[in-house]
Amino acid sequence: MREAIGGALLIKLVMFFIVIYVCFLAIAINYSITFRVKNQIINLIEAYEGYDLAKPQIESYIANVGYYRASVGNVSIDASCDNGYCIEELNSERGKYYRVTTYVSFDFPIIGRITNFPVSGETKVIYTG
Repeated sequence: MREAIGGALLIKLVMFFIVIYVCFLAIAINYSITFRVKNQIINLIEAYEGYDLAKPQIESYIANVGYYRASVGNVSIDASCDNGYCIEELNSERGKYYRVTTYVSFDFPIIGRITNFPVSGETKVIYTG
């Protein structure tokens, strides 16, 4: 009887570590998708030299990539936030540049949303003149 209890405990322990490992992989994949989306948005803004011209391409990219569109919490008033990302236009003495923020969202079925982690990046300066 002692070996049966030890075997059941060992199986439970192995299953626990497998669940932890799968959760870690799911979080890592979600985080990498968020970085890839942020970098592609930055590339599109730089290619089209502004957010207004790049917006349709950004929307089509996000629709095709499988990015989970988390609801955005507190952001500044100057930022344009929709579909789980924020774009803020900033001015410098040489021109304007954009700050792009995407969000890693951990939303579990039973627990619900735990938190959103922002991932930010900036474009190069777009010269105005």
